[in-house]
Formats: sequence, C-alpha cells, structure tokens
Amino acid sequence: MIGCSASFSAEKQKVMTRADVIEKLSTSDFLKRKIGDLLNWGVGYDITKINRTNLAPTISFISITPMKAPPDNRTIILITAKVTDPSGPDNIRGVRADLSDINRLPNTMLVDNGLWGDTSAGDSVYTLQTTIGYDVSRGVKDIPVAVSNKMGWVALGKTNLDVEKNPIIFEARSIPQLVPADGKTIIKLTARVENPGRQEDLKDVTIDLRSIGMGDNVRMWDDGTHGDANAGDRIFTVTTAIKQGIGGGQKRLPVYATNKLGGRTESEILLVVQ
Repeated sequence: MIGCSASFSAEKQKVMTRADVIEKLSTSDFLKRKIGDLLNWGVGYDITKINRTNLAPTISFISITPMKAPPDNRTIILITAKVTDPSGPDNIRGVRADLSDINRLPNTMLVDNGLWGDTSAGDSVYTLQTTIGYDVSRGVKDIPVAVSNKMGWVALGKTNLDVEKNPIIFEARSIPQLVPADGKTIIKLTARVENPGRQEDLKDVTIDLRSIGMGDNVRMWDDGTHGDANAGDRIFTVTTAIKQGIGGGQKRLPVYATNKLGGRTESEILLVVQ
C-alpha cells in the first residue's frame, strides 16, 4: 500500500498535457461532450469546466497602435500581447496573430527578443510589426491572437484595428460664435484634425470663408503661428474678420482635410453674424 500511495502521489503532481486531460475525461459520457470544446481550436476552452488545476497560458492584454490606420502598405502597426504561463515563461511555445483581415499571413509570430519593435527581451510582452495592404477595405478588422505552451494548452484573445483612409475632423468651432459684420472684430476658427496612422501624412486643412466675404480656400495652421496656440497639437487655426456689410444670420464655413493617400473629409464651422 505504501508503494501504491507513492505512485498515486507522483501521478497527481504530474503536470498534465492537453492529451492527458482528454484521455482521463474520455471515461465519462458527460465529460466526453467536453472533449469537443478542447479539440475546437477556433472556440478554445474553459479550463474551469474540466478541473481547477491551472494548466493553460493566459493572455493578460492585447494592444494595437495605432488603433486606426490607412491601407497604405507603409504605416507601421504595432501589436503587443502580455502572456503568462503557470509553469513560467520558458514553457511558452509561441504567440501568433491571424492577420488575414488585413491581407497578411494568418499565422504570424510575435516575438519577445528585443528586436523588430519589441521593447525588452524576456519581459513576456510579445510584439509584432505589420502594415495594411492597399486593397484592404475600410472598417473594423479582427486580429485574433493565440498563445500555446509546451504542454499543448492554448489561450485565445482578440483585438481590433480600424482601417480608415480619410482624415477625421473633430471640434470645429468659431470663437466667438456671435460676430458683428464690422470688418474688424477678429474671430478664431479652429478644427482638431487627426489622420489615421501617421499625422505627418496629413496634407492640408482648409476652410471656405466666402459666406463671410473672404477667400474660398484659406489654409488653417498647426504651427504656432497665424493665431494657432500650440504647434503640433492637431488643432488647426486661422483668424479672420467678417467683411463689413455681410448680411446677418447663421453662416456655414466648410472645412476640408486631405492627406497624402488621397483621403478627404469635410466638416463645417457655424457662426452667427449679428
């Protein structure tokens, strides 16, 4: 009996592989139904339905930078995943991402070697750099990530990437909004504009001031001049006055943003002439 007890204790302490668990579960008709979950790599598994032993790796977080990017085959997309394993980092066999939605490989490896965009080797944060192909359609794309360990256990996670070609215009406004048509009251027109991917690929931001008696293709600035408060803060500005004699009422001032990829977005600033 002593030898039997020792043998049982040794078996109990053994770390089970995925195959070991499937073999033990197969003795029960009820648990046989759970085997399908284990074998379904698309669904993954819920280890708590099998036993309370922590055998599987874990994905703590997945991040993607930038979260919105253009299909230009140039803008670098950085995908990172923090992973852990109950048997330690050396038990991680690999971390991979499915990039099919952005027309890249469906089984692309993330690395933790301090190279190719990875910040620090051996910190359990795995990294992948990629780009979006020219022919990828606009919209939100799924980026599934899987981590497997040497025992055959797999954990699944997912993040999203928004593929967008056009710039985005936020918070377009006039300061003040009520303005006399006296030809001398200075108004400050601003618009926050962000370009998907690299901000430096934003070509220009312009405004049509014809409804207040000024030009039709007036440039707005984000360089700390021309009334702009802070260079590089993505808030584009121009100062002007309403031409004397312009009729009163609400005026619509169209704002346009274009980028080097050919993307173009339109918004407007509203003000009221007294």
